[in-house]
Amino acid sequence: MATLAELTPEILDIVLSYLGPQDITRFGRTSQGANAFIRPSNQLLWRSAFLHIFDDPKVAWELLQPVARAANRARESVWDWHYELKRRCTARNAVCDGDTTALTDPTGVVTTFLDIFETASYRTDPILMRRSSLNVDFLNNIFEVAPRPERIVHDYHRDIDSASLPLHFMADSSRPLTRANLWRRTLVPDWASKFHIFYGATKREGDSVRAKAAARALVYDWSVTGPASDYGPLKQDQSGTVNWQVLEAITSLMNRIFDTIGLTIPMGFKSHIPYYVSRQTFRNKDDWAGITGSWVGTYAFLDYRALVHYNFANHLEYSMDLGADQEACGDVMRLKLELSNDEDLRNDRKLITRMPSCTDLPTLYFSGSSSGRPIGRPSILVRGCASLVPGGKQVRWRFIISYAGADQWQLEGIQPGGICSGAVYGLWSHVEHEEHGPVGPFCYYFDSAASIRGHCLDPE
Repeated sequence: MATLAELTPEILDIVLSYLGPQDITRFGRTSQGANAFIRPSNQLLWRSAFLHIFDDPKVAWELLQPVARAANRARESVWDWHYELKRRCTARNAVCDGDTTALTDPTGVVTTFLDIFETASYRTDPILMRRSSLNVDFLNNIFEVAPRPERIVHDYHRDIDSASLPLHFMADSSRPLTRANLWRRTLVPDWASKFHIFYGATKREGDSVRAKAAARALVYDWSVTGPASDYGPLKQDQSGTVNWQVLEAITSLMNRIFDTIGLTIPMGFKSHIPYYVSRQTFRNKDDWAGITGSWVGTYAFLDYRALVHYNFANHLEYSMDLGADQEACGDVMRLKLELSNDEDLRNDRKLITRMPSCTDLPTLYFSGSSSGRPIGRPSILVRGCASLVPGGKQVRWRFIISYAGADQWQLEGIQPGGICSGAVYGLWSHVEHEEHGPVGPFCYYFDSAASIRGHCLDPE
């Protein structure tokens, strides 16, 4: 009887395609012929092994807009199924095994996890009738079984027990901070902030007063969130691209706020995948941003005296800690938005930005109102626009909030996961942007259940 290794290569490829990577590796140890057959250059074999564990990255790539897809072409052309599978499994093992050496500088591990996340896509399980992602399941499993899993979110180029930490950390019992909030003016790689945003809130930051203070130090700093960044979480270089460090600070604060008011915000890897909100939810095929429907959110603010004191103290290079200040949140806002082709919106000076955007998809305009306001409160009208940021991945939102017919507030937000993903996080300020005006973070997310109910009640 012929052994398995003696089968023709075509049949052997079919047989081994039913096996996961560990079983294939075990098969390779059975003989020299078997070992030669599972060589890394056998891309057909390792592709099937890869797809046992991960989503097909080509699905995610095909969802990219032209600018983003063009930037990704070089990587697609050299994609190696064996190498990518090995790289991902090595990163997982480093975290799950608590490999101190590998995690002392977590750059490679975290960027690998980001790559897993950024090549994730949803598919519908025909048996369970639910949408799922192998990549998300893989990441979630890592952080469920790994020892001290939050260290990979927080610790930046050093072990949390290291005696080499700067003195201002060693003296602070609420250590550690998030990577992006190590210090007010610390420059941190985008991958560090991105991963924290996509991972979501952690217990360690929730227990850390210093982490809250450090996030506030970015969000409430007029010099960071002023006109140079178009009053939003954008870089100050006129590029129109996301300032991930500021966006991380906003998400950290707003996740805390939502936790205190009892609203469940879409959070974690699954909610930040593009088209987390199914395309079937939207009836208008032109509504690429998923505007039409119900949105839920709120905003936060400091006492104005603390805001002013903090900014002038910074100007005088006096270190002021915002950790002890009380941060309040506004009413829970429920917005009903509709896509609009009104020419007046397109020409509205308050919806015109000097920052560039990606033109792969057209800027969309919308209008709407807030429901659920207490009796006696003035009505709230909303108008705004949504566009792709340069690079074609994230979505930028602008909301103008009007009370009793007068424009009051401008909200500048970013949808970090991309089109039809989870929440929009950003900054609010007065619509006229008077000098030394109030500022604070906000968050809105699409309420799929309410939107679907609204469609069912709509006679059209």
